[in-house]
Amino acid sequence: MNPWHEKIALKTDQPMKIIVSDTEWGTPAHWHQEIEVVHILEGDMQISIGDEIYDVASGDILLIGACSIHRFYPNPLGCRKIIVQLGMPVFGDYAERVFGRKFRQPRLRAGDGPHRRLEEALRAVLREREAPEDGSELAIKAAIYDLGASLIRRVPMDAYSPQERTKQLRQLERLSGVLAYIEKEYASDVSLRRAAEVAGFSVPYFSRFFKETTGIGFVDYVNDFRTNIATSLLLGEPESSVTDIAFRSGFNSIETFNRAFKKASGCTPSEFRNRKNVR
Repeated sequence: MNPWHEKIALKTDQPMKIIVSDTEWGTPAHWHQEIEVVHILEGDMQISIGDEIYDVASGDILLIGACSIHRFYPNPLGCRKIIVQLGMPVFGDYAERVFGRKFRQPRLRAGDGPHRRLEEALRAVLREREAPEDGSELAIKAAIYDLGASLIRRVPMDAYSPQERTKQLRQLERLSGVLAYIEKEYASDVSLRRAAEVAGFSVPYFSRFFKETTGIGFVDYVNDFRTNIATSLLLGEPESSVTDIAFRSGFNSIETFNRAFKKASGCTPSEFRNRKNVR
């Protein structure tokens, strides 16, 4: 997965991706062409869309539009949730009614108009996933299409103006090049000046652009990206030392690594590894 542009593998007969997760170690700012619906089942977390940060708790639903830059903030206490990513084929001839538009109220709470119908569809998907039986695949498809119909019928959306759409596409184009540079060079030297050159901006203007577009400063993003890499290595390579993982992830000292990791996840790399081993 490219962390800047998540290219979601959708089966042709099932144009959606369903994720059920109890943990939340965070995901760097990224975007994809699918609509994303996040339903918090237990706990709480923070998710940013652009430069807006949403606090979501048990029962809440967050709607993330296609090509919207968003970020999942870590919560070391965990957060149980179901995430459904919907491709254009789900909506058929109605796709233009949803894609290329923005949700007027991304966060929905119990009592908000569309919340109940969306929650019913998401819970139906969850039931069939957790207790599958004959026909479960059909039941999941039915619930997904019910979710799509509810988005069309009940969720207020606004069309992007031509100027907004042009600005969004230009931002994504410039950002994609910068984040591709980070992914390629994260293990060595990633500089603000070089990133600004990739974007075609001066350093001061690029710093403002990056923060406005992703909701996070450039240095913090790079540290979060490296921390995300380190998290995968800590989980997948129990034989590797924390120091080795720190340097392979692009940190130039164990102190910097520990500080960035604790800021992102709320615990040190060693504490994180010990917690996962206990489980």
